[in-house]
Amino acid sequence: MNREGAPGKSPEEMYIQQKVRVLLMLRKMGSNLTASEEEFLRTYAGVVNSQLSQLPQHSIDQGERLILLTLWPHILTTTSI
Repeated sequence: MNREGAPGKSPEEMYIQQKVRVLLMLRKMGSNLTASEEEFLRTYAGVVNSQLSQLPQHSIDQGERLILLTLWPHILTTTSI
């Protein structure tokens, strides 16, 4: 993920955007989200809706799933607000 940030976006906005994208990808791959992760998605429903159109339309293979699941805890600890 791009750590330089996007022009005009605060670190908090970048964190929310990244977390929403990761949670959506995990859900799309069939992973069960925790109650707090589901609550986060409900809280940021507007962000979720805008991100849905950006999800890849191809099926995600096992290698991509493993990479995402491996990186998820690291993303949470290094980008938390």
